[in-house]
Amino acid sequence: MLEAREGISRESRTLALSYGSREILDRAGAWQPAFGTHWGIHAGMRVELPKVAEIHSIHNSQKGGFGRAVITREDGGVPALGYVLSYADLQTALDQALIAKAVTVERGAIVSDITETASGAQVSYTQHGIKCSVAADVVVLADGGANLGKVPAISVIEKDYAQTALLGQIQSDTPHSHRAYERFTPEGPAALLPKCDAHSYSLVWVASAEKIEHLKMLDEAGFCAAFQAHFGFRAGRFLAVKDRRSYPLKLRTVSSAVAGHVVVIGNAAQALHPVAGQGFNLGLRDAEELAGMLSTTVANAHAASTALENYAASRSKDVSRSVGFTDFLVRTFSNDHALNRIPRGVGLALVDILPFARKALAHRMLFGASR
Repeated sequence: MLEAREGISRESRTLALSYGSREILDRAGAWQPAFGTHWGIHAGMRVELPKVAEIHSIHNSQKGGFGRAVITREDGGVPALGYVLSYADLQTALDQALIAKAVTVERGAIVSDITETASGAQVSYTQHGIKCSVAADVVVLADGGANLGKVPAISVIEKDYAQTALLGQIQSDTPHSHRAYERFTPEGPAALLPKCDAHSYSLVWVASAEKIEHLKMLDEAGFCAAFQAHFGFRAGRFLAVKDRRSYPLKLRTVSSAVAGHVVVIGNAAQALHPVAGQGFNLGLRDAEELAGMLSTTVANAHAASTALENYAASRSKDVSRSVGFTDFLVRTFSNDHALNRIPRGVGLALVDILPFARKALAHRMLFGASR
């Protein structure tokens, strides 16, 4: 494994993993014991310190219109719909799993070139100022797209949503009770993910770039007041906010996930809008499916090529439906047309009152379109 990161992760982002993703990490040996019981000292007593917050229900609603839908863990038949944790903690757990499985990791490796060969591919990279190269039957790009430009056979298709996501941590005066919120508004969705602290949420607020820049300039009290007016009081009164940052939103897909002996997975293959929190979970399903396909090959270039072809075919349904689902939500809810508010409200209400609809939606969110 070639890893550009030199040491431990310092990434401050928050991730929302579905129950299906937790199962994948469990099978890979990266969930236990990393996210089991942790102990520390508080007020002179030994207490449990959870690193992961569970999501037991998701409240969906639209601003300016009727209708809401609540999906619960009972609808999914699982102990939790999802889990909220820090990106850095997950990376640390994965690093530990690599060590446990004796996988060689070259850190500080900056890739300079990827070249197809008769029987595989060769990757050239620089590590601590030294030029190196490695040959392989298969090269997997799981780098968020950083090296896509080095694979000419794969082109990138982008769609600019003209939206920006503001991320942060916000505190409420009301316990979250393991409930997440997604509020659809004409300028973009707003979401709250429960954190380990019973009064804290991870915040996502989507709006225009100009609006987000204005919000980042507000003082703490001004921001909390603005978000209160935007989101309402369903999660209580907002008291404090920290760690505000933002990034532009684009849908990015690739012309093909496979080119010769190179395969692209995760955010390198498809970067989605954060609505419904599908992107990272889709990438984990990519990784597990590819691992399963490649585990049947033993240093056989022809077998590896066949495995990549099978991988591309097997993942097309889940990927295309996940991309389509998130894009549909953005297009459907990111407008303020009166004629659209009524069918949107009816749709939310129907999902809420029909058990089979809630179960189908829960299964789709937890496991994707491939199961």
